[in-house]
Amino acid sequence: MLTIRQATQADLDALREVGCETYRQHFSAIWSPAGLQAFLDQDFSTSALSRSLAQPDQHAWFIAADDSGHLVGFAKVNRSTPAPVTGGPGAELQKIYFLTSAAGRGYGKQLLQFIRQWALQRGERLLWLDVLKSNANARRFYAASGFQEVAEIPFSTDLAEIGMVVMALELTSSES
Repeated sequence: MLTIRQATQADLDALREVGCETYRQHFSAIWSPAGLQAFLDQDFSTSALSRSLAQPDQHAWFIAADDSGHLVGFAKVNRSTPAPVTGGPGAELQKIYFLTSAAGRGYGKQLLQFIRQWALQRGERLLWLDVLKSNANARRFYAASGFQEVAEIPFSTDLAEIGMVVMALELTSSES
């Protein structure tokens, strides 16, 4: 079973640690070492995380712990954010990462369901995200969870143009 709760400023160091570790585990191949470090320094810096955590009405960070209480993953959701291309407002699932050691345990489904309910309770009618075009496993996971591919957008690292697929899910009150 996964324990999920909204992160606070007190979780900043743990969130930074697991954020950097999960990103390295999953995405180090698409960056040069220097590019990866620059990205992590920007996205998971203490100041960036602190600013984001200080705005819970705009950015919600969720941390997920296993039965032993170890932090195994997290998610970040941005409220009322226009989706690329379509412009439809919704909750953007900007980040959802788990340690590779936590793979295959159904944690992703649990956290995604939690986020769907959280967004719906806050009046969001759309949940959207972007995922690397090359990440077939993630695209299948989101499609199996009801998301539909709605657009493609550019994304580059310091090594290559990779591209992203925007996926969206209409939220309905029948999910509550």
